[in-house]
Amino acid sequence: MSTSGSSAGAGGEPSELHEFVCDLALRAGEFQLSRYDRPGEIREKAPKDIVTEVDLLCEDLMVSRIQESYPEDSILSEERGGEIAETGRTWLLDPVDGTANFARANPLFCACVSVLEDGEVVHAAVAAPRFGDLYHASRGGGAFRDFDGGRSEPLEVGKAESLEYAFVGADLSFTGVTGTTGGGGGIGRIFDAAWQLRALGSAGIRGAWVAAGYLDVSIGTRNTVWDYAPTALLVSEAGGLATDLSGEPWALDSDGLISANPLLHAEILQILKEDS
Repeated sequence: MSTSGSSAGAGGEPSELHEFVCDLALRAGEFQLSRYDRPGEIREKAPKDIVTEVDLLCEDLMVSRIQESYPEDSILSEERGGEIAETGRTWLLDPVDGTANFARANPLFCACVSVLEDGEVVHAAVAAPRFGDLYHASRGGGAFRDFDGGRSEPLEVGKAESLEYAFVGADLSFTGVTGTTGGGGGIGRIFDAAWQLRALGSAGIRGAWVAAGYLDVSIGTRNTVWDYAPTALLVSEAGGLATDLSGEPWALDSDGLISANPLLHAEILQILKEDS
């Protein structure tokens, strides 16, 4: 595995931590692949919100490794919960992002790992094992995609200059959010203006693909920090912007997330402003 962005920060510890973040995401992805067509027991946590046996086993794997190597750190994980420490280091984990896809052996799933220091995202990794990809970033160190076989390349957001020529990714299954049903509201107008829409079912992959230029925009209208933190860092380090729905820098308590290159980001905010 190559982790080209792991030199961020002074001294050896940030590099070692970044290597650990990447390795943790990769190990979770490897376990997902080992159970790709065997998700185990599937149950609903809430209507249309499922968890599989593999989600829970991946979470056990990730949490145990963190506790062994960084026992003083806080952890917030999708299934177990936890807390974000006011000071010091916190790990944000989504053991299987795209669970509904995984449960159907759809390849659009991933493992998401982020590290906060004093509330700021400083390391992130998204492992998409069915594609053999690892996307990772460290604050000030750039964003990268590592391939099977050790090859690595820096990430850069796409160059589309207007929504007319943009691929927009969003979670279209949301209900109760203005503009996501019936084509109305600001979000609906963004969809209408876009060249093509993509609903991947995985916020982690969607954000990584914006950082890589495969998508031009990612819009999320809820805030699951374990999904959105990787996008915020990856896209920012790849030359894009990641803000809340009002244009303020994305934060842990934001109402949503817009990530795109600067030109598209400005166009999207203008549409949302006109609708407010």
